[in-house]
Amino acid sequence: MVAKSNESGFTLIELLIVVAIIGILAAVGYPAYTKYVMKTHRIDVQAQMVQIGRNLANYKIANGNYTDASLSNKNIYGAPLTFPREVDGDQLYTLSLEIPNSSSWVLKATPIKKTKTDGNGVIMLDSNGYKCWIEKANTCALSVSSKWD
Repeated sequence: MVAKSNESGFTLIELLIVVAIIGILAAVGYPAYTKYVMKTHRIDVQAQMVQIGRNLANYKIANGNYTDASLSNKNIYGAPLTFPREVDGDQLYTLSLEIPNSSSWVLKATPIKKTKTDGNGVIMLDSNGYKCWIEKANTCALSVSSKWD
């Protein structure tokens, strides 16, 4: 009499199917995740830019104009001129402030090359409250109709 074998387990085909399904899910999920992370960083720097805008408004109230306003002023932003400012974290954006005349300003966040935000597009905010961002663009036009998202 021959003994029956009660071996249990998965066949090679079943394991390959599981691996293929996991690969497909990863191929779909990873790009969505990286896009979400990039958007989160963009929203963080936008919030910081709004705070800098408030600080600039306070600066104008105290000084009468924006002529000598600078991001290096600790009451406006402070050094370094990157975002986030933490030394131990990755620096993702370079911040710059342009003062075209004594009563206006333009704040610009430029993604730093070879970081998580590289290619995300320049973010801008001005003293009128106009804001703009265009994905993967090096510049954008500030206007009433422009927006961040």
